[in-house]
Parts: sequence; structure tokens; C-alpha cells
Amino acid sequence: MKTPIHTTLNNTNQSDVITALCRSLPSDTNAESGLWLPLIPIGAFAGRDGRSWNNSDPEAVINNTILPFILDIDHASETTPNTEASGWITKLKIENNHILGLFELNARGKEVIEDKRYKFYSPAFNITKDGVVHALASVGLTNKPNLNVPALNNATTTPNSNQKDTPMDPELLKALGLAADADKSAVLEAIKALKAAKKAPDLNSFVPQATHTQVVTELNTTKQQLADMQAAKHKEAVETAINTAIADKKIAPADKEFYTSCCSTEQGLADFNKFVETKAPIIGDSNLPSTSPKEDKSTELNSEQQEVLAQMGVTVD
Repeated sequence: MKTPIHTTLNNTNQSDVITALCRSLPSDTNAESGLWLPLIPIGAFAGRDGRSWNNSDPEAVINNTILPFILDIDHASETTPNTEASGWITKLKIENNHILGLFELNARGKEVIEDKRYKFYSPAFNITKDGVVHALASVGLTNKPNLNVPALNNATTTPNSNQKDTPMDPELLKALGLAADADKSAVLEAIKALKAAKKAPDLNSFVPQATHTQVVTELNTTKQQLADMQAAKHKEAVETAINTAIADKKIAPADKEFYTSCCSTEQGLADFNKFVETKAPIIGDSNLPSTSPKEDKSTELNSEQQEVLAQMGVTVD
């Protein structure tokens, strides 16, 4: 049995995102070659009233559409016996993810647009019972784009007053756990139920914000204290290693600042210790006292000093 085809009119219930279903007419209506304007988008699209359609095969839609088709006023050719045209859509093409139509306005169409009696246009198209776009039927000039008009049968079928609107967005119905034929009221009830079921968060999965902040602060403080302790311990180790190297005459005291900077990291300190282990003393034994002159108050001379004085004929008292 042949799938029945119905004509749907797009009205104020169409989504603002689907701009092809509610278009503002361009100001230039005098183009002799006509105006290419978008009619319907490619793929799935939905209306504000919950109705949704699918332009899944735009090439088939173009092939199924009889050209030219009428540009009327307020979809009069679809809803009344009046078939007076304000222009014609003479060609179709696919571009920018839409089906575009070539609008050729007659004198009546140009007049009502230039006089700003009509500002918008909206397409009417044939659909299957599953909401799949079959063909374009007409385009209407209108000042009330996207009115809440139910889907209508085309001229080859008898209007059915019991006909239901196309089902709502399948993904939305699935997310709400509803059947595929659920209507708008069922969706609203499901949303209300979700709001009513809203409850406090599970305390086993969440903590109060104040507790979380306190824990993070204490953790950061502990980490800083540990870092300070490690830095102090490292500084002490560097100081010990440098002083030991100076005492062992492995490095000159004047180079202490240089070697201290080389030991700023753990690796640097390790490299310095390895360097010192293999380095010979750079300062020989001078037999000088280990204390400074200010600290050493004695007058005792060493053997070398005594020998120099003897050569000079000076005796040691």
C-alpha cells in the first residue's frame, strides 16, 4: 500500500534555529533573474510545538517536487480554494546544508513586499506518516510565520480530522523514557516528575563546600611546611659539604659562594660531593698556625722561621 503523503505548514511553532522555516524577505525584490532563498534544512529539524521532520534525502525531495510551484499569500493555496500566485519557485538546488529555491516574483508579489505588507515567507511540504519530507508543495508570504497549524492532507487525499501531529523528537522522548508516540503533554508530565524527584545529593559522594575548602587549605599548608623542611635540610647539607671541602683544602674559601650556588639542587650537591672526593688539595701545608693572628697570642716560631732568623744572626729569646 502506498505511504500516505500529507502537507505540513510551518508556523510560529518552528524553532528560531531552523531559520529556513521562518525567513525574512530580502529588500532587493527587483532581481530580474530571481532570488535564491533557503527553504528547508537538510537532516532532522523540529518545531517549537514539538513536531519534528526529517529531510533525510534532499535529492529525492527535489526529484519528487513538481516545478514550478506556487508562491502564495498566507498559504492560501493549501488552505482555501484561492490559488492566485504572487510568484513561482522555478528551480531547486542544494547548498549550505539547505534546499534552496529560485523565487520569481510577479507584479503582485513585488507590490506586497515593497509596500511592506508581507515581511516573511515559509514553505509548505509533503511528509510521510513518519515525518519524512517527501516533496515541497508551496511557499507562502506571511506576517505570522510558523503559526500552530496542524499537518494537512494534500489535494489527493481527504482531510482527516483525527490525524495526529508528527511525533516529537525521538531523542528527547528516549531521554525521558517515553514511548515513540508520546505527545507534548506526556513530555511536560515527565519533566514535572523529574523536578519532583529532585533530591539532596548523596553524602557518601559529596562533601560540603566549606569542608572541601578547609581540607584543601590544610593540605596546601602541609605541603608548604614539608617543602620548607626539605629546603632547610638541603641548605644545611650544602653548608656542611662546602665547609668540609674548604677545611680539606679542596676548594678555596673565596669560591664558597660559587660552589654554594652549584649545590642549589639535590643533583648539584651530589655532583659536588663526587667532585670533592676525587680532587686533590689545591693548598699545601704552610705550617702556619690554624688560628688567625688576632686569636693566636703566642710568640712561638716554627722551625723554618727559626732557621731564617739564625741566618740573619738573630737569636730567639
